[in-house]
Amino acid sequence: MPASRSDQWITLEITAPHEIVDPINDFCIDQGSGGVVIDDSSARVVRITAYFPADRWESVESRLRVYLAALEEIFPDLPAPEIAISPLPHEEWATAWQSRFKPMSIGELLLVTPPWIEPIPGNRIPIIIEPAEAFGTGTHETTQGCLVLLEDAVRELAARGIPFSILDLGCGSGILAIAGKKLGASRVTGVDNDPMAIQSARRNAALNKVEHDLDLMNQPLRECSEPADIVAANLDPLTLLANRELVVSLFKRFLIVSGIPLDQWDQVKEMFQAGRSIMKREITKSEWGCGLFEKVT
Repeated sequence: MPASRSDQWITLEITAPHEIVDPINDFCIDQGSGGVVIDDSSARVVRITAYFPADRWESVESRLRVYLAALEEIFPDLPAPEIAISPLPHEEWATAWQSRFKPMSIGELLLVTPPWIEPIPGNRIPIIIEPAEAFGTGTHETTQGCLVLLEDAVRELAARGIPFSILDLGCGSGILAIAGKKLGASRVTGVDNDPMAIQSARRNAALNKVEHDLDLMNQPLRECSEPADIVAANLDPLTLLANRELVVSLFKRFLIVSGIPLDQWDQVKEMFQAGRSIMKREITKSEWGCGLFEKVT
């Protein structure tokens, strides 16, 4: 008997410029996608693959085309997104989606892996992240940059024999907080103003068996008051600019700033080098910049 429409899925592939990937990803999640995969290995465009139940696809498609048209009006100078649609039998969709995720070696110490893949024993520290969530899986360049710079900060503090605490501002999936704990932080706090993000972070913390070691809080950035040795701020430029003094007051030794489009990176890094901070390292990839700053006493 052929599969009914309710047993089938639709594979949606969107090729789009880096600048509009996040809103498209958010749209797919909001519309009930069963899984979203982002491939940003190309410096020019990003490929977004999302899976939807076939019996809901007609209404999703009409809203998608309206949404993409609106993005084209907002960003008239960017290439228009291209979409491709194909059916996928129900029994194949989970396998097709999961097969796109592979363990990723990041920096010198970390290995980010989905929960259904048992990492090969080795010298790397596994960070297990459920990629069904829309709050950061380690595939995005900004998250990878943060993880590399977190390693740098931890390595320097370890060389000095200094115990350290971590504060993750806008923690999303909790990937940075989890990595910080596994890298040896004595205290780790993650905050996010989205309650769904905190739920995602707690699930991922449980997957990594550190759920009792992280203090994860749903609260606005402005309510943060407890400083930490290392502060990670993977936030948008407007939020960083509006909260610069607060962010600077919260880090005692190192600050990691990320999530900044390259055309705004120079402005942001100059802003955080003003006063008693110097930049130790910067990482720029395709469309994004991030940096590690040290407080000078």
